[in-house]
Amino acid sequence: MTLLFMATLLAHLLAIISIKHFKTSQILLILASALQTILCGQVILSDTGWIFNAQNACLVVSWLSNIIVLISGFRLLVLRLLIHLIAITVLCWIYYLPITSIAHPYEWALDIHILFSIVAYSLLFVSSIVAVDLGYQIHKMKKNVFISQSMTINSLLKNEEKLFKLILFGWLFLTGALLTGIMFVNGFLAQGIGHKVLFSFLAWVLFAILIVGRLTKGWRGKTAIRLNLIAMSLLMLGFIGSYIVLDYLI
Repeated sequence: MTLLFMATLLAHLLAIISIKHFKTSQILLILASALQTILCGQVILSDTGWIFNAQNACLVVSWLSNIIVLISGFRLLVLRLLIHLIAITVLCWIYYLPITSIAHPYEWALDIHILFSIVAYSLLFVSSIVAVDLGYQIHKMKKNVFISQSMTINSLLKNEEKLFKLILFGWLFLTGALLTGIMFVNGFLAQGIGHKVLFSFLAWVLFAILIVGRLTKGWRGKTAIRLNLIAMSLLMLGFIGSYIVLDYLI
């Protein structure tokens, strides 16, 4: 297990070092993602069920974020840098400050809810990082400062289009997570996770407003970025915050 942790960590570090060389960095991201796939399986899955806590939730989200960035074909420098830094932070957190958690038995209904939740959070998490990156680009463009040769209005618009696709798919999975929670999780609002549901619902509403605003009024730029970040902050409070409370405060 230690060797796997170190190999994954090294792949992410090398990807950061070569971040300005897209092809090399991309190959290293694929390698890091493959190693992290194995690591997720060993850390989270057991014969008796899921081992899910704040650390493992962050590990899975980091892994899925890598996959989403690879599939989406983003070349954004800040985005690629941040996903590696986040992965390194999570890996160090798990390795040096491990949390002991009991396994929760596999149940198909609960598993579907967890799957929807993790995918939704990962898609929307990547969208928030993309929003930060695009906001930085817009700020630089207004000052006529170009951070790379590939930074043009056309590339900005293409990445903005990808951003809204991430938000739309993330919102759809979040809808599925809330619905499966209501249908399949007993006491969904009464198991000490009412705050998680409340924050998730508020985030769902804000993302819905953002999607409608984009489709009907063409929202883009600062308005879209700010609303995206506010919604993601609420979702983060509900999703990760609940795990941290359960693991460290209760």
